[in-house]
Amino acid sequence: MRLKRGVLLALSAAGILSFCLHSPAQTAGSPPRTDFSGRWRMVKDQSNFGAFHVPDMIVRVIDQHQQTMNVHTVQTAGGKTSSSDVSYFTDGTITKNIINGRDAESKAFWDGPTLVIRTNMQDSKGEEEDIVDRWGLSEDRGTLTIASRISTPRGGVDMKLVCRREKAGG
Repeated sequence: MRLKRGVLLALSAAGILSFCLHSPAQTAGSPPRTDFSGRWRMVKDQSNFGAFHVPDMIVRVIDQHQQTMNVHTVQTAGGKTSSSDVSYFTDGTITKNIINGRDAESKAFWDGPTLVIRTNMQDSKGEEEDIVDRWGLSEDRGTLTIASRISTPRGGVDMKLVCRREKAGG
């Protein structure tokens, strides 16, 4: 199976962040929600891109406020740098973004402290492409792991993006 290299930017995303056990938007008795805000850099030797070429660099900056999460990604591969900006609502509301020049619809929702993002779009050949990303943070809040499953009519691939938190100015 051959999926477009640009799909890597869609690893939500991504994509990255700090852990907050109780956000102001939570009500008493609601489960803790992870806050993915921060600047994150890919750990190349811990990430797995399956049959795809591993990018030289991925940096994600995430700004999350209550149910809105904005993700800015910069990726360098083979001497070429690209960037993307996507937004999600973590309450299950569908968001529309442009990913790799194509329309994409995403639905983000919580599975405990893990954020699940399901994205549907068409690849460059017009075939359906479904991406399921599972975002999680380590207990020390220093490592972001995004496990992704990309499915097309020609098959699927599992990928993993591991990022370490960068310090401010870092």
